[in-house]
Amino acid sequence: MIKITTLIDNQAEPGKGLEAEHGFSCLAEVGTLRILFDTGTGDSFIRNARALDADLSVLDLLVISHGHYDHAGGVVALLERFSYPALELWTGKGFEYKKYADDPDGMRFLGFDFDRKFLDSHQVSWHTVCTDTVMVRSGVWLVSSFARMHPMERANPRFLVEKPKDGTVTDDFDDEIALVMDSPHGLVMIAGCSHPGILNMVDSVSARFAKPIHMLIGGIHLYDASPERRNLVVHGLIERGIPHLGVSHCTGEAASEMLRASCPGYFANRAGTVTVI
Repeated sequence: MIKITTLIDNQAEPGKGLEAEHGFSCLAEVGTLRILFDTGTGDSFIRNARALDADLSVLDLLVISHGHYDHAGGVVALLERFSYPALELWTGKGFEYKKYADDPDGMRFLGFDFDRKFLDSHQVSWHTVCTDTVMVRSGVWLVSSFARMHPMERANPRFLVEKPKDGTVTDDFDDEIALVMDSPHGLVMIAGCSHPGILNMVDSVSARFAKPIHMLIGGIHLYDASPERRNLVVHGLIERGIPHLGVSHCTGEAASEMLRASCPGYFANRAGTVTVI
């Protein structure tokens, strides 16, 4: 059994006293394995976890999808609140590079506030996804190096990254990783923001695994897409026939409404949503 509890998102389930913020975090339980995927911007996900009876004091893996503050911003709060005897942090290649947004009023830092020294002081072992697909436990994989096969899913020039050899350039989000879990029904895929393009990511996963994707959860970053790109991507996602779609966070209302209208298996994934597969 796989149980996924969304701890923080842009919206929260009503009536549960939960916080919402521009960020994403979920706890994935695969049998006895406990994986925290992303941490939102700060410590709100910890308070929500307590309200949801989702125990964060016992974790095996901490996976951060990419190096933006709204996904990695709660790592310090987590490790200052809890102690773990053997926690593994997994990130993608280039995760440590500084990231920025080129906003109208100037450059804005989008990165995180921890380093290897801090992790070492909390006995956390930091691992990098160095190949396109890594099995971190039986039936659990981290996927990166997504093939960029869809021209409409180009990098947004607003997002920048500071690389040692190239300087500050458009961020290609080579550090972004997705979590893929096996289930009797098919694969369960969790994405953070899908900056490499959700169709690129879904098609890469489909090409690497024999089983189809049964469920997709997380952000697909269409809130700031042009109507043309949004329509092409959403219709492409619909055509792929993924039975269950719990997309949220940076997806945007327009894309969410299109999916809600066309996909019987669409569900509003918010802070407090619990999904069992």
